[in-house]
Amino acid sequence: MDVIVADNAGFCFGVKRAIKMANDTMDGAGMRVKSLGSLIHNPQVVNSFRERGLEVVEDLDSVDSEDTVIIRSHGVGPELRQDAAARGLKVVDTTCPFVTKAQQYAAKLIADGYKVVMIGDKDHPEVIGVVAHTQNRAIVINTVAEAEALKFIPRMGVVFQTTHSIGHVQEIVGALLKRGKEVRVFNTLCGATTSMQKTAIELSSEVEAMVIVGGRQSANTAQLAEVCRRVNPRVLQIESADEIREDWFQGLSRVGVSAGASTPDEVIADVVDRITRIEPSPAGA
Repeated sequence: MDVIVADNAGFCFGVKRAIKMANDTMDGAGMRVKSLGSLIHNPQVVNSFRERGLEVVEDLDSVDSEDTVIIRSHGVGPELRQDAAARGLKVVDTTCPFVTKAQQYAAKLIADGYKVVMIGDKDHPEVIGVVAHTQNRAIVINTVAEAEALKFIPRMGVVFQTTHSIGHVQEIVGALLKRGKEVRVFNTLCGATTSMQKTAIELSSEVEAMVIVGGRQSANTAQLAEVCRRVNPRVLQIESADEIREDWFQGLSRVGVSAGASTPDEVIADVVDRITRIEPSPAGA
């Protein structure tokens, strides 16, 4: 089986930064370290840190005064930061710089008197954190239909979930332009994610099928699979090589592989190795 790996597949700058900061904290801490939510959306990485003693907690009530607390790469709201400071906790902030920018833009728009509309998944921790920077006053939408259903907003400010595809947000922004008199848009998309999607789309048109590797909770992995399906309907999304079934590749001889921004190189390598070992067979055999 001929397997081609897309350029830019795997860890992005923000994920590498978060993992390094967490590793440095674990290596240097003489006390317990707890992560406020999963550091990144990848089960292999989260399990690796758990085995080293990093405990994932959902709120600060589960953190003791002598603990070190890590803020996940997806970020949190300002009230939570203030609460941590008031408790005197040692905080290590691994928030992705692209997410921090989105938080800052959203806060500035609110301060300048705009109604903030965020394009994203309302249940994703990144979006929840950004919305918190608007005193929870932002409207979250994720479809053109939701944009068209909005009441007229005289002064509208728009930000994006960093992992969304550029095509998706362009369609929604087009609809939003008709729902406001003054519409101010900040491009808060992650440049690494955009590049990853571009190279994966290009590869999708050159192969018979695409395999996308990444955590099931990973928004950027889901977006990557979605943009590839628009070019090539034969897309398989998996977390690890253990999920590969040879019958899915029946009749194929050329397969592309890409991976979400939180997928380790060794996981990608395992997937490539497993697919490469599959002997091509004629369709219908």
